[in-house]
Amino acid sequence: TGENYKGADRELQTVRQMMIDFLQNHSQELRPPACPPLDPVLSSDITSLFDKDSHHYTAIVFESNNSYVGREVILDLIQYENIIVKRALNFDKLFLEKLGITSVPSCYLIHPNGSHGLINILKPLRSFFSSYLKSLPGVRKKLLLPLQLPVQENKEESTEIKVWKEFDK
Repeated sequence: TGENYKGADRELQTVRQMMIDFLQNHSQELRPPACPPLDPVLSSDITSLFDKDSHHYTAIVFESNNSYVGREVILDLIQYENIIVKRALNFDKLFLEKLGITSVPSCYLIHPNGSHGLINILKPLRSFFSSYLKSLPGVRKKLLLPLQLPVQENKEESTEIKVWKEFDK
């Protein structure tokens, strides 16, 4: 089900941001099952990820409160495995300084072996962050499960030959 958007601004970026706001504002129970959490994580949550061996990369996009870059990158990489993307806000200036983050948006990467560091990307844009993260070793698109076809119960009935009828256009 959908609704017609009757707002004055129908630009692609505006509609995309409205969709992100819609997804983020859903309660946990009503959020679509494939939608990852879009809320920012705290500095303490990020610190607990350091020096921890993991089987995947963890990317944290640091951004301002009104930025959509982090949420867009999270959604861009939802179909990829061996990487988790989170976002954090730039409120804790001491923590940002400790990580070497001087401007936002910035992306900080925690490797599967526990090493971590700031990603140096020339243009801090969604497309650059997403492309870089998709290119990391081991990061690949998730395989979709094939659709399950209903199983026929009686195999004997299906052995009879059905004659095709001629069809004139």
